[in-house]
Amino acid sequence: MTADPRPPVRCEELGDVTLVTLDRPDDGNALGADMVTELSRTTAALRATGRARAVVLTGAGRTFCTGADLAELAALGRRRATGELIELTDALASVVRDLRALACPVIAAVNGVAAGAGFSLALACDLRLASDRSAFHFAYGALGSSTDGGMSWFLPRIVGTARALTLLLEQPVLRAPAARELELVSEVVPAADLLDVALRRGRALAQQATHTVRAAKSLLDLSACLSLESHLRAEHDEVVKGLMGADVRRELEARRHRTR
Repeated sequence: MTADPRPPVRCEELGDVTLVTLDRPDDGNALGADMVTELSRTTAALRATGRARAVVLTGAGRTFCTGADLAELAALGRRRATGELIELTDALASVVRDLRALACPVIAAVNGVAAGAGFSLALACDLRLASDRSAFHFAYGALGSSTDGGMSWFLPRIVGTARALTLLLEQPVLRAPAARELELVSEVVPAADLLDVALRRGRALAQQATHTVRAAKSLLDLSACLSLESHLRAEHDEVVKGLMGADVRRELEARRHRTR
């Protein structure tokens, strides 16, 4: 079988929005080694440059991401290739960390099935929009595996600890309406409109001040592990950074002139 010469991930700058597309539709956009490696490079570059004002993550074709490449996993297991498996999971973890660390909104446009680690990738984004033909599969239980990609960290923060445990034990397939009811996604739209809606949302969010977005993401992540006193200090630090930054100073000056 001839290898696909195209890169497995496409990254396009569409004005204020950077569109990242998992581009192995014939393989369900599965997270094989080549896909994870390229996605890791892409998110690391987005994080390093800091130019993106908003990011939309989606899958090519009719699938968002079916999770790990099971053939590759089976081969690693047969060879007892623990080191390669650790490298693969570390690369996936770096993608998740980079998505969370971006100082801009990150939107998952879930165009079809999101399963296993593909589901985790969607959860790692700040917002999730789903097409009406999407479905969320936990998938790990079917393999007798445990979660990865941060699923067990993100899920309780979205649906609550008790509901998260129920979901991870029962492993249901969540169609788009059920995912919306659980607030796993913020909106369900017709499949043909999904990308347009996601890009419009991204353009609108890109107009927000960078400090406002970055601080909101950072402080909410910290809120789960800090005491109130420590969290207040972290908030106050962000307020000071904002007041010393160009966005806040520009707005305060504009307001001062408007009230004269």
